[in-house]
Amino acid sequence: MASEVRATGTKVRESTLPGVGKKYVMQLDSGGHVALVVRPDGERRLFHFLPGEDRPVDMARFSRDEAQQLANLLGNALVAPPDLGKLELALGGLEIEWVELRDGSMAVGRTLEATGLRNRTGASVIAVMRSGSAVPNPGPDFMFRAGDTAVLMGSPEQCEAARSVLAG
Repeated sequence: MASEVRATGTKVRESTLPGVGKKYVMQLDSGGHVALVVRPDGERRLFHFLPGEDRPVDMARFSRDEAQQLANLLGNALVAPPDLGKLELALGGLEIEWVELRDGSMAVGRTLEATGLRNRTGASVIAVMRSGSAVPNPGPDFMFRAGDTAVLMGSPEQCEAARSVLAG
């Protein structure tokens, strides 16, 4: 679901990335646009796109503290992180875990189905981050690549088991 927010006349598109966080996209007067992804853990990723391009030319990661300092330098903070208390209450005993797939991971070069991850661990892959974009709810034919970040959901034990399997 996407919505629009206006701050001093500049239009910002806001959307929820299930299991990933919130995404804010702002067109730049100079051309192109920037996209900000705010993860539930407070990390922000800022992507810069040139006019007419669908791949970012640059990306910067900011911790919660760094993002706050940058907001202080730029002016008042307009983007609040998701409320972790509400998220934890809604999820109950579930965890959301981010696991980066390195070259040695057993999943690299295999489909989600071929990994048997859910059957082996009980954890579900609810999204995959690839090249700055989210692939929500990947299907069984989704092929993993090195550098992907699998977003897992399950109990703490299920997520830990999945992390161990994906680590290779």
